[in-house]
Amino acid sequence: MADDSDFNTVTMAKVFAGQGLYDKAAGIYHKLLEQDPDRSDLIEALSELEKIRSEKEKDLKITLFPLFFEWFDLALSNNRIELLNKLNKRR
Repeated sequence: MADDSDFNTVTMAKVFAGQGLYDKAAGIYHKLLEQDPDRSDLIEALSELEKIRSEKEKDLKITLFPLFFEWFDLALSNNRIELLNKLNKRR
C-alpha cells in the first residue's frame, strides 16, 4: 500500500489547487517545506496559494452573507405564517 508521503508532491499540490482543494494543497506544500525549507519555489507556490485562498474567502463572504440574511428573513417569515395559520385554525 502506498504511503501518504508518496502523494505529497508538487504535482499533487497543483492538482488539489486546480480542483479548488486549497487546504489539501497547502498541507502538501507545508509538508514539502518541512523536508526542504529552503526551496524558494515551494515558498512562492504556497504564498500564491494563500493569496488565492484569501480572495476566494472574500468572494464567499460577499456572496454568502447576503444569501444568509435572505434565508434568515425567509425563515422568520415562514415562522410568522405558521403562527398565523395556527391562530386562524383555533377560530
